[in-house]
Amino acid sequence: MYSLHLWIAVGILAWIYFLWSRRRFYLLMLRVKGPVGYPFLGVAVEYLRNKHNMEQRSKQFQEYGPTNLTWIGSVPVLVTCEPNVVQDVLTSPHCLDKSKIACNPLRLICGPATFALNGSHWVERRKQMNPSFRHNVLMSFLPLFNEETKSLISLLETFVGQGEKKLLPEFINWSFRTSIQSTMGSDLKDNPSIMNGAIVKKISNLIEVTYHLITFPWLQNRAISTLFGFEKRKSEAMIHLNASLQSILQEKLKTQADESKESLASRNIVINRAIDFLRSGDFSYEDVKSECILTIVAGFETSAITVFNTLILLAMFPEYQDTAFEELKDVFPNVGDFEVSYDDLQKLVYMDRVLNESLRLLPPLPLIPREVTEDLKLSNGILIPKGVTVAIDIFHTHRNKDFWGLEADTFNPDNFLPEHIQERHPYVFIPFNRGKRNCAGRKYAEISIKIALAKILRNFRLSTSFRFEDLSFVDNIVLEFKEQPLLELQHRR
Repeated sequence: MYSLHLWIAVGILAWIYFLWSRRRFYLLMLRVKGPVGYPFLGVAVEYLRNKHNMEQRSKQFQEYGPTNLTWIGSVPVLVTCEPNVVQDVLTSPHCLDKSKIACNPLRLICGPATFALNGSHWVERRKQMNPSFRHNVLMSFLPLFNEETKSLISLLETFVGQGEKKLLPEFINWSFRTSIQSTMGSDLKDNPSIMNGAIVKKISNLIEVTYHLITFPWLQNRAISTLFGFEKRKSEAMIHLNASLQSILQEKLKTQADESKESLASRNIVINRAIDFLRSGDFSYEDVKSECILTIVAGFETSAITVFNTLILLAMFPEYQDTAFEELKDVFPNVGDFEVSYDDLQKLVYMDRVLNESLRLLPPLPLIPREVTEDLKLSNGILIPKGVTVAIDIFHTHRNKDFWGLEADTFNPDNFLPEHIQERHPYVFIPFNRGKRNCAGRKYAEISIKIALAKILRNFRLSTSFRFEDLSFVDNIVLEFKEQPLLELQHRR
């Protein structure tokens, strides 16, 4: 009996200590309103009930305001779509780290890659890999971007006159082929074991599993993950992905590159640069593999979704599509196959506005999680204690009516006229993140996306029966439609 009482007393004291150690989180709840959820579960139960969390967050902002506090498991999460708060977070030296909620699951997939690193490890790795995204390297990819988009155009030709079709998978395959060649080398173009589409499906499975591990943190426990079937899905996908990359890396390592015959740009592509660090002892083999996985995974699906989303929006708003077409016709007088140069892209001013408006309404990454590593005082006077996760809701920041006006939910490329850009808050449009930890591959993505859009819109007229007001979204690491719109293609002259 005495030992039982002792254990009860120890349990009570431990519970009191736990609550006391988190007192600053609970005090924050008094200043910042938001949905509390259930003990140890937070709002995860609501996510289980309703997968359409984008709608749930919209209601949350309406009820609690543009900055509110919620809980994922036992972790306090400050969710914001308020540009002043976004700026406070993205410019603070105490908010450079990715949230542990996101980093731990990402490391299970990408390993010790740049995206999943924090602190000085991230700073050093970012410096090491930045040359892979310099201008001369990106320019060396132009022939690849043009060639792969030419193949995509040939494929899209087969859909002309066939009515409305589900075309997103074709854009995903195009983007994957482009991404893996620019990351691992163009000699993979005719490798059937890599280009058969199986890896794409496995990566999509991994992204979905990662989302569940982030949203429901207890799934990061292997026993629980196994019970719900996530461990099996993750393991099967990782085995396939690792086996494919292993064969490529082994072949690359056997090949001693003759630097005198290689351009500087070629030596700086991700795999070659990572292998150089491996040979110098700065990288482990796992580091090399992780950087390659990260670059492929981070790039291909977001680029494909951005191209698809832009085409869908232009199909829904044919007047803007026709304006974009007239600009393209001036730069590229002939239909069919044509090369798009970097100078050509600088002439596509209206296309820039269209792309930015697409990224505003449909950002491929709807949420950015950051960890507060030291107490942070926001410009609104609220003190955010160390240990809180801040989730920057890009989707709702881009639709904040206080900054975008009453028509914030409507597609209008004129939102990006120079005079309108100058009037706006600098952190109200952040599709590629901002600050020190911005997206290293931004220019890569913009160039590949614009080349694809230029060739597609010059060759095809797009239409859809799906209405803009019927678009709804499923929350994931990347933005997904609840119901994917279909596209119909007709030839342009």
